[in-house]
Amino acid sequence: MLLALLMSFFSLNVSAQKESISLNLKNESIKKFIHQVEQQTHYTFVYRDAVIEPNAKVTIVCTNTPIRTVLSKTLSPHNISYTFSNNTIVLTKQEATRSAKTAQAKGGNKHRVKGKVTDSNGEPIIGASVFVKGTTSGAVTDINGVFSLDVADNDIVSISYIGYAPQEMAVRGHDNLAIVMQEDAALKLNEVVVVGYGTVKKADLASSISVLDNKNFKDQPIINVADVLQGRVSGVSVENSSVPGGKIKVRVRGTNSINRSNDPLYVIDGVVRESGLDGLNADDIASMQILKDASSTAIYGSRGSNGVVLITTKTGKANQKIISFESQLTSSSVYKRYKTLSPFDYATAYREIKNAKAFTDEEMTTYQNGTAGIDWQDELFRQALTQNYKITVSNGSEHAQYYISGNIMKQEGIVDNTSSSRYQLRGNISNDITPWLHISLDINGSRNKRQGVGFGASKGNPIWVALNYSPTMEMMDENGIYNKDPYNSITNNPIGNIRLNGSQNLFYVVNGTLELRFKILPNLTFTTTNGIDYYDSKVYSSESKRVFPTNSMSNSNNNRVMLQSSNILTYNLTKDKHNLTLTGVYEYSTSETRGMGFNGTNLYTESVGWWDVNMATTHTLSNQYSQWKLMSGVGRAVYDYDHRYIVTGTIRADGSSKFSKKKWGYFPSVAVAWNFGQEKFMEKQKLISDAKLRLSYGLVGNQAIAPYSTLGLMSQTSYAFGGTTNYTGYWSKDISTPELTWEKTKQFDLGLDFSLLNNRISVSIDYFNKNTIDCLLKKQIPNYNGGGTTWINAGKINNQGVDFSVSADILRGNVFNWRTSATATYLKNTVKSLGGDEFLYGTSPANGLMEEATIIKPGHPVGSFYGYTWLGLDEKGNNKFADTNENGVIDSGDRTIIGKSTPDVTVGWNNSLSYKNWSLNVFFNGAFGLQKLNLVRFGMASMAGDTQFVTLYDAYWNGYDKVGAGATYPSLLSKTNKAQPASTQWLESANYMRLENLSLSYNLSKQVTHFADIILSLSAQNLFTFTGYKGMDPTSSSFASNVDIDNGIDIGAYPHPRSFTFGIKLNF
Repeated sequence: MLLALLMSFFSLNVSAQKESISLNLKNESIKKFIHQVEQQTHYTFVYRDAVIEPNAKVTIVCTNTPIRTVLSKTLSPHNISYTFSNNTIVLTKQEATRSAKTAQAKGGNKHRVKGKVTDSNGEPIIGASVFVKGTTSGAVTDINGVFSLDVADNDIVSISYIGYAPQEMAVRGHDNLAIVMQEDAALKLNEVVVVGYGTVKKADLASSISVLDNKNFKDQPIINVADVLQGRVSGVSVENSSVPGGKIKVRVRGTNSINRSNDPLYVIDGVVRESGLDGLNADDIASMQILKDASSTAIYGSRGSNGVVLITTKTGKANQKIISFESQLTSSSVYKRYKTLSPFDYATAYREIKNAKAFTDEEMTTYQNGTAGIDWQDELFRQALTQNYKITVSNGSEHAQYYISGNIMKQEGIVDNTSSSRYQLRGNISNDITPWLHISLDINGSRNKRQGVGFGASKGNPIWVALNYSPTMEMMDENGIYNKDPYNSITNNPIGNIRLNGSQNLFYVVNGTLELRFKILPNLTFTTTNGIDYYDSKVYSSESKRVFPTNSMSNSNNNRVMLQSSNILTYNLTKDKHNLTLTGVYEYSTSETRGMGFNGTNLYTESVGWWDVNMATTHTLSNQYSQWKLMSGVGRAVYDYDHRYIVTGTIRADGSSKFSKKKWGYFPSVAVAWNFGQEKFMEKQKLISDAKLRLSYGLVGNQAIAPYSTLGLMSQTSYAFGGTTNYTGYWSKDISTPELTWEKTKQFDLGLDFSLLNNRISVSIDYFNKNTIDCLLKKQIPNYNGGGTTWINAGKINNQGVDFSVSADILRGNVFNWRTSATATYLKNTVKSLGGDEFLYGTSPANGLMEEATIIKPGHPVGSFYGYTWLGLDEKGNNKFADTNENGVIDSGDRTIIGKSTPDVTVGWNNSLSYKNWSLNVFFNGAFGLQKLNLVRFGMASMAGDTQFVTLYDAYWNGYDKVGAGATYPSLLSKTNKAQPASTQWLESANYMRLENLSLSYNLSKQVTHFADIILSLSAQNLFTFTGYKGMDPTSSSFASNVDIDNGIDIGAYPHPRSFTFGIKLNF
């Protein structure tokens, strides 16, 4: 149905009439002619400065004349040629011609030569112009980038294409030419950058915006789109739970909120996505723009404080028919394991330390010869396979294009019985119905499923439990019941939990966007973008009596519909060297969520799993409903003089139903930029190709609170009033807070962009300082006032630091190319105030076993580690801790801030190399200046609480009882080995540098296969990780929410796997 809809729409006006323009220019500059054409059409010009003579003048008077006629008549006398590519007109300098007769006289007899033109990634370039230099003899590459041409031995072939530097190659000695085109860095200044509700040429950009196009991650096995941001964009950090289909935390320039979401706003093709990046295929992305400073994010007002990620998806291209199929097969395994005690060592240690009669001699023999016992890591982890299939079909004419893609992905997790799958279909079309009306339609739908138990920050995490279970026990009894460990008090068998107590999350995501663009006047455009974001989630779970004392089941269904209508009026004015763009926006958004659920316990039978609640003796029902609305008005002005002096001003007003009295918030920003690289005093020097200084300041907000949070909420209760009968009533659980308002972030940014050596090297540096005020804090209400909790605006947080990025073409050529880019970010996060409170505790990841492990305290980062300072071992092998309050007793008053989970510096380094048909990508990322609390090692090495005995190899063989003085693990005979988990004893450096991706591919051209270009690839992910962290993975954490209070705790975090992927891609 989708395909039929797209094709029928595409056929509405494939031969739409060509645009016509009216001009009255007499003895004016070519640049003014270009500006007037841009104002009257939807085209943007791209050209190098050398193409246009500074003093060249044109005269053109015409009325409703086709644009091609106008261009030819005006530009040809100045030896300027033009090429159309979608909405872009590329201007190039015409070569002076000589007669074919002269060429033949100099070159001798001609022969036919074939060739292929590709980009630096090995992708064919379609429609490139190939000419014999100095003649009119030429050809155009086909959909495979292939051309053929009659040449003489001493001829030189010249190749040109939009966005790429012209190439030349001598013919002599070659029958097949392989030409690799390099992006023209000089043209990048004229590239269009997507900003909120519009576009801006890169040269005229005054804001801090990072652009990431699909060339940075194409052909890599990306499952979660957010992963492409890690290390590739300065100022952005990504924390991955590594669970198949699991959560990912993306932070843009730090943590701004204490109790609310710090996730950025995701906007895909102009529509906000509450469902985030769920259901999005990385191969459908054309580019990503990350808005980082207040000048760029203020246009999103109350939702812009955490940064904005703008995603533009792929569309069809004019006269480029593409049919491609790609298949990837990935094998993954756990990268690192803990060294644990063998069954024999465990039994020997237990006999020595706990009970000399615990195991019989016969049992000891079976443990020693390997016929009995369990390796819990072998049971827990597996070799996992991931299959990923993608198909793409696109085509288009000058006025109408379409793009259709499909994706099937099935991912097994490296932990048994964990998996994720996705079935996705996307289609978009665009059509110039008339010269004044452009319409586009985009539809994306996906079915997603996640399978597996939870791996959150709790001592029920099956990875943590398995690593603490005895290796000497039997897995199941004779009745098929999964045994509990007889040597500790941890409740459930982790393997039984994983295999029998399943949880399945089935969710559907549907997104649609309809855009109409009207050209009201030559300088005035109205665009209405209307979108829907539909999310439907069904969660099923069950617990078996073969693992737990009581069996249970549950079902829940939640769906959310968000509608958005953005109506944009854009006015462009150019007069002499003055350029002004005015944008006005009216936007309305509404979101509605409904949910129902039920659960049952004590099932009569487990045969139907979670499907029949009537099998339960006890039932519980629940439902929910919420709605919020947002009305917004936006104004923006962008002015530049001669593209050298730029000013941008933005104001947004948001009215939110989430607040009571203070529904409206106002978010202004201003930015200025100076393109001093275009000044006359820069003309004589050759080192600096271009340079721009940027300065911005503005205010943005965060409205990420639940609807009705400002209202007084009632809660049901019962009371006997002195008798035996309970009477049901309601009490005010949370008092109303009508004065509650937005969290606000004031941000200052100072940036410098420059390029060197004819744009061979590009550098961008930004200093930023963000101050968030009115942070939402949850306050306890005294019992004499009714008790309960309430929200208040009280907290203050500061984030400041430096973003740095550099890219360079190390080697450029037709045979070998090497392009490298690097990013680095220094970030300092500091809590400034908690509204009078001295501190706020995080949560305890293991209730009953330890105190809170994190704290929020003014003067320190959000979520700092809070615990005891370990001083090593005394002469008897006992743990020693610092008595910081000097009261002679080690107690909770001795806890201090001992570390932090936020890195000081994050880095990324990407290298793309190509040699003929071979391509190589090497990508590193890393982080420095952070710690992680390794509670897995604590549990395995101590005899505290539930664990009761050690399973870690070093804790026994390299402990005090075996080594004596100099040991780092205490005596197992010591009562003080029941150590403090939240202490520097288990706090470890989580600095790391990782070879994240290593990919090698070979392009087998259609000239060889005769039916398609075939790209064969082999890649490895997480090949090496250099770190001092003693756990499985320094980058994974056991987190369960999108707030940052409890970051950096490893209590069985799902590890990042090492993966090897083989891929094959066919371009027909």
